Amino acid sequence: MIEDFLTICRGSTLFPTMSKGGRVTLLIVPEEGGKTFEFKIPRILVGLGGIITLAALVIVVAGIGAYIKSRQLGNTLASMQGEYAQIEQKFDRIEQLEQILSHLQKSNRQLRAILGESANSGISEGPPGGSGDESSYVSSVERLRLGHIHSVPSLWPGRGVVTRNFSREFPGVVIAVPLRSPIRASAAGQVVMSKFDKKLGHVVVLDHGSGIVSQYGYNSHLLVAQGDYVQKGQVVALSGNSGEASSPALYFDVRENGQSRDPLLYRLWL
Repeated sequence: MIEDFLTICRGSTLFPTMSKGGRVTLLIVPEEGGKTFEFKIPRILVGLGGIITLAALVIVVAGIGAYIKSRQLGNTLASMQGEYAQIEQKFDRIEQLEQILSHLQKSNRQLRAILGESANSGISEGPPGGSGDESSYVSSVERLRLGHIHSVPSLWPGRGVVTRNFSREFPGVVIAVPLRSPIRASAAGQVVMSKFDKKLGHVVVLDHGSGIVSQYGYNSHLLVAQGDYVQKGQVVALSGNSGEASSPALYFDVRENGQSRDPLLYRLWL
């Protein structure tokens, strides 16, 4: 029937008219003449068709609007994710700066403590001993005051954990460092010893002047010779487990005027 209706409508003119009885009359008049066709359609069907058409238009418009809004939300989400990543990077940078600041504050406190000890140590009290033991710091403190920090053994020679601390029985510290790690001079000075020792293995001894001497043992290779001058931070050896070391480590000690001092008291930087 639909095909017949379409055949009839092709090349014809449609004239919808209203009729009594709640129906709509649809007249189809062919343009080239011929029989006129009349169809009566209930008004309720016409109303339903209009409602369905209007609803379809509303759904299409709403769908287009939702699609556009979803695209905008997607772009906004991508932008917010990018901003979130930037904020995370800034927070990481802030944490790094806080760690650096904390370390600098710690170094500053140590430096002030050393200078404070000098002010109250009584430089002219005579030989070290008892409460006057702090006077062995005089040479290093005077260097700090004069700005000659390059010759104060404040640079930590190797990165690692201290596995044995300084004591009366043990005049240095042992630092656990990976095998063949660079060992750096804690201060500028002259190499007064670079040889193998039965106890300390391959050992380097540096003279920093004014009675301050530092010693680096347990090494696998020595990179300086006796008589050489080295700068603060210069690599003087590679770590090892020679001598009495049972595992890769570094033996490090500092002496002032022949008296052993705890190297941690000088430590200002890693």
